[in-house]
Amino acid sequence: MKYYSTRHHPTAKASLSFRDVLFSPGYAADGGLFVPEEIPRLKDEDLMGWKDFSYKEIVAKILRLYVSPSELNDDDIKNLISSSYQDFELPNELIHFEKLEHNFSIAELFRGPTLAFKDLSLSILSKLLEFFLKKEKEQRLTIIVATSGDTGPAAAHSVSNLERLDLVLLYPLNRVSNIQELQILSMDAPNIHVCAGEGTSDDLDAPVKELFLDADYSAKNNIGTLNSFQWGRILLQAAHYIYVYFKSCTTVGQPVTIIVPTGAAGNLAAGVLSQKMGFPIKLISTVTENDILARTYQHGDFSSDEVVAATLAPAMDIQAPYNIERIFYFVSGGDSSAVAQIMEEFEKCGRTSLPLDMLKALRNAISETISVSDEQIKSAIGRCFRQFNYAVCPHTATAVSYYFGRTASSAKDEEVCVGLATASPAKFPDAIHSVDTTICATHPRLEQLKTRYRKDPRPPKYFLRRGQDWTTQLKQIIANI
Repeated sequence: MKYYSTRHHPTAKASLSFRDVLFSPGYAADGGLFVPEEIPRLKDEDLMGWKDFSYKEIVAKILRLYVSPSELNDDDIKNLISSSYQDFELPNELIHFEKLEHNFSIAELFRGPTLAFKDLSLSILSKLLEFFLKKEKEQRLTIIVATSGDTGPAAAHSVSNLERLDLVLLYPLNRVSNIQELQILSMDAPNIHVCAGEGTSDDLDAPVKELFLDADYSAKNNIGTLNSFQWGRILLQAAHYIYVYFKSCTTVGQPVTIIVPTGAAGNLAAGVLSQKMGFPIKLISTVTENDILARTYQHGDFSSDEVVAATLAPAMDIQAPYNIERIFYFVSGGDSSAVAQIMEEFEKCGRTSLPLDMLKALRNAISETISVSDEQIKSAIGRCFRQFNYAVCPHTATAVSYYFGRTASSAKDEEVCVGLATASPAKFPDAIHSVDTTICATHPRLEQLKTRYRKDPRPPKYFLRRGQDWTTQLKQIIANI
């Protein structure tokens, strides 16, 4: 399997290996994102053969499909997987299902060490990076991650104390939950370098992308990423869609609707990838008041608002969902020329209109996209607890809100529907208690963190102040490592 950019010339041949894209800064030289030369489509008999696989076995199968045996042999994959996921609550039940109604379940993807779904992919992705560094006797890799809330803690935990990886972690000051900030600041490892920025997560993405697109600088300083423009994230996240599908369908081949809380659209891109592999998954995307994806889907209006609204679901507060580029590429059958034209216009003007054929292709892959307000999030949290005695985080509440609001019909009643729970409610106690103070929003891992942090508070090591040259400051931080 070889890789190239979403914006490659139509006559270009894919030439990059999995290792090449794994160690890239995430963006290709033309500004596009890396994608495989083809998406293996499984036949019906293949789907049947996968139906009883564990989550770890699905991860192994996916890696085998997309990574050459000369880069990772079967024993390498087995050893990497066995060394990952050990910090999960139940290493043999990485994803837990909570059935709320006969046709509606919540897939708890947050049973990892930082209580967010990012743990599922990052727990093995960091091990993959370390594996290649050791195999090739490379010195070190400096990873730069800008987080809107959950990627940061998961990335820090996965990289913590690894021999050959450093992490520069940027988070938006006062734009993450108190618990998310606590998780970031309490990482006690010499290879974690925390930086707070006076802005939004989109603001932080801009200087990071600038560094990544500087090919000479990236190569000289050996920098990479664990954000979801990293292809490895998308590939590994496909595993939970496939696992959720098999655990939810009554017969293989039956469609299953999966509701996806969406921010930068990396998780949604993984869902579309799973579709293209042949899994009969119907995708519903939910977003916050930062509704660029909803407007794109509903009207072809691919434009960002000037202001990123701060909502109860901070990890979804994004106006530049960069993985929409991969989704455009997947749904259009790999039309790199169309993708390049759309994205270059968007990057130049901050807005563009989707061509009708691209809009139609998008709607064929994603059945619906809706924007959920803070009041609707609160309503969904309250109703879910009253009706099912089950607490959800504000992000997961957007999926629950969609389920509650869908039109009742006999067909809908028979539809198997799964909401993805992307984070534990314990990470957002203020939002939960603003709805109902009787809802228990705590977790032993977080209580231990609070106790340790009270004894040894740690402010961010670096600050990016509004109006300063953040790109230059990032370069200096990297130079100091």
